[in-house]
Amino acid sequence: MKGYSDRKTQEIRDKLEDFGQSEVLRYWGELNEQEKDKLIQQVLTLDFDECQKAWEDITSPSPSPKNLSVPNNVFNEKKTPLKTNEYRELGESLISSSKVAAFTVAGGQGTRLGHSGPKGTFVSGPVSHNTLFRQFAENLTYFSNKFSTLPFWFIMTSPANHSQTVDYFKKSNYFGYSEKNIKIFSQDTIPVFDENGNFLLEQKHKIATSPNGHGGSLKALAQSGSLELMKNEGIDYISYFQVDNPLVYCLDPTFIGLHANEEAEMSSKAVRKTEPNEKVGLFVVEGENSEVLEYSDAPESTLNARNPNGTLKFGLGNIAIHMFSRKFVDQLSGVKSSFNFRLPFHAARKKVSAVNRKGIIETPDKPNAIKAEMFVFDALPLAKNSQILEISRNQEFAPIKNAHGSDSIKSSVELQLERAKDWIQDEGEIAEPINNLEISPLYAPTKAYFREERQKNTPYTLHKTKKGTLLLPKHNFTYKDD
Repeated sequence: MKGYSDRKTQEIRDKLEDFGQSEVLRYWGELNEQEKDKLIQQVLTLDFDECQKAWEDITSPSPSPKNLSVPNNVFNEKKTPLKTNEYRELGESLISSSKVAAFTVAGGQGTRLGHSGPKGTFVSGPVSHNTLFRQFAENLTYFSNKFSTLPFWFIMTSPANHSQTVDYFKKSNYFGYSEKNIKIFSQDTIPVFDENGNFLLEQKHKIATSPNGHGGSLKALAQSGSLELMKNEGIDYISYFQVDNPLVYCLDPTFIGLHANEEAEMSSKAVRKTEPNEKVGLFVVEGENSEVLEYSDAPESTLNARNPNGTLKFGLGNIAIHMFSRKFVDQLSGVKSSFNFRLPFHAARKKVSAVNRKGIIETPDKPNAIKAEMFVFDALPLAKNSQILEISRNQEFAPIKNAHGSDSIKSSVELQLERAKDWIQDEGEIAEPINNLEISPLYAPTKAYFREERQKNTPYTLHKTKKGTLLLPKHNFTYKDD
């Protein structure tokens, strides 16, 4: 083999055999020298111990949850307005002193949405035509202008979309954001298994791999040097959110203040479930600590359990918005122990094009593969202290996951327009009644800030398009309709 001794090649063969993966080389005799080199180089990068642990995780039966109770560490803004103000003031102080960074998990492609690029480049704004990335950038720009500080923004990609994401930010001139305050890095991947635990081949000389899940984000923060950068910059808190939710409050002072004041290591936002089988994880307590029980692992009796008044007993749903203390992530990611820490893997059964026994790349019509994924919420029971902030679904949760139906671009657009209408009705009429109104996060990214801007009579302008009207800040701002 070019570049490798026969001894080294045999060592690799032996290693594959030791881990029951010798099938990786079943087409070895058909490969040219360049293809052989590529396959060997890929094999050399694999962490076989992690692959073995992943297979053990995903094939071990999930233990049945026992003695579940309802979390008592739940804070609701509407029920305690004085505490809300106290937390918000603390959160704003932490933002203004550059103690908080935003962290977007953006490893997915927009394939399910009929979009060929990274999901973050998908157009989500009903009037602005903002992409998801631009929406977040404008959200963070508001905080930069208000507090005269530029929050750091960390973005985790995957190998499948990393270069496209970096190119997109460069071509967009980072949306006017400072390039030095944006750090884009990629998460790890892990081989894709068949039902028997063998690695699938994407090509005869290439093992099929997939990202290791949003739970891999904590390890990726460490491996990319982001945690060290945070430490050097004095950042103590990480505002975590996933890329598919255009309504997210990228930096929520109340959430930040709650987390910091209660000295929590990990905190979460939650919404009331709409019905028992809604596909969101449930916040529960098993033992001493809060955790998230994935909906697919929850028994019917748990999903359907009711309170005396008829509401769902376990009615708080996880929406993938969290706060982390940097020191907690530092401990979990195992910076001082060569990244030995890892969260458990879960099985995701998917359809993956792969080389079949006839040596032909086959696209299956039903799931043929098991992807091993870590879930970030599995870190929750490891936190010594955690908090849950219950929020209004219609204010902060309009995910875009599907092409049609629930959690689609159509449902998200409806929710975005409905939220703008709610803000206007509750916090002050504008110059004229308008249908299809979108409020730019440059004017106000949260309802509380919108209320303040209206009370201060902050000037705005109305930019009208065929799709509707966009409310923007007036001072020194011109809007370019993409």
